[in-house]
Formats: sequence, C-alpha cells, structure tokens
Amino acid sequence: MQDGPFSDYTLKMGPGLLVTDHCLARGLNNTASLYLNSSAIARTINLPTFEEFSVQLEGSPNFAPEHRAHDGGHVAVGGEMSNFFSSPGGKKLLP
Repeated sequence: MQDGPFSDYTLKMGPGLLVTDHCLARGLNNTASLYLNSSAIARTINLPTFEEFSVQLEGSPNFAPEHRAHDGGHVAVGGEMSNFFSSPGGKKLLP
C-alpha cells in the first residue's frame, strides 16, 4: 500500500547499516502478540518498582534475554521498525 500519512516519507538511513534514500517499509504481523496482550501489559504496569517495570517493558537487548512490550511493538509493525539499526525512532543524522 502506498498511501496514508507516511506515503511520501523518505528515510536517509537503512535498511540496516546502509545509508540510502528509501521508502518506509512495514510488515505488520502477529508474532509478538504475546508481549502486547492485556495480560502482559497488566503484569508490566503492576510491578512494584520502576527498575522491574523498566526491565519488563524494555526487554532485549539491554535488559532481558527475550523480547518484551517495547520490542513487541517494533516486531508487530515489522519492516523498518524491526530493524535495530535503521528504525526511525527519532534518530537524526548529521549533515
């Protein structure tokens, strides 16, 4: 599909470590749904300390050996969002 709010959005980095002009790609899938369901979210927000909450939310690669809610969102959107190096999460390239 080539319409919607990001139809003309061009990335300057990626895929991966490449530096290229390319369209934003996505590949919606359900493989990470166990990290994004209501039980997983309730378990996360009910943890007693911020540190436990952070570890449960962030998941791998920084804190936990497997994916968690944050990673699950990236995996669910797929495409560019699931690429560790070129996901457009507010990164800014220097001119």
